[in-house]
Amino acid sequence: MVEHVYLTDSGGTPLVHLAHPSASEDKDPDLVASMFTAIQNFMHDSFHSMGIGDVRSLEVGDRHHVAFGRGHALLLSVVYRGREWNRLERRVIQLVHDLEARFATLIRTWNGDVAALSPLRRYLESEWELLARELPSPAFEAPSTS
Repeated sequence: MVEHVYLTDSGGTPLVHLAHPSASEDKDPDLVASMFTAIQNFMHDSFHSMGIGDVRSLEVGDRHHVAFGRGHALLLSVVYRGREWNRLERRVIQLVHDLEARFATLIRTWNGDVAALSPLRRYLESEWELLARELPSPAFEAPSTS
């Protein structure tokens, strides 16, 4: 079962986060996405020159896995439970390349406006049958005037 989908640019800027309704919400999705990007970039920098290639997945604990897809401009990280890693790894790798082809102009010209990513977000939502999840905004307190 897929619990989270994180899409970042190659530098680690979070673009889209999708989550299963039952998935845990206790971590900042932007922080998690950036951490996955750092892991992928570290592994790529450390081992790619040795001909080993990119990291395709990680096992986390007893039941969770993270499948990674690396494109030229995008990184896709999918957190899931279960034993479907080979099929899911191939799907994640294929999907990141599909996203870069399908949304090349949007990715290349993106100016930081998250609303402009809505076509990309909707496409990922339909691919994974998950919905985007926003981090709850902290309550704003006006400064005291006394």
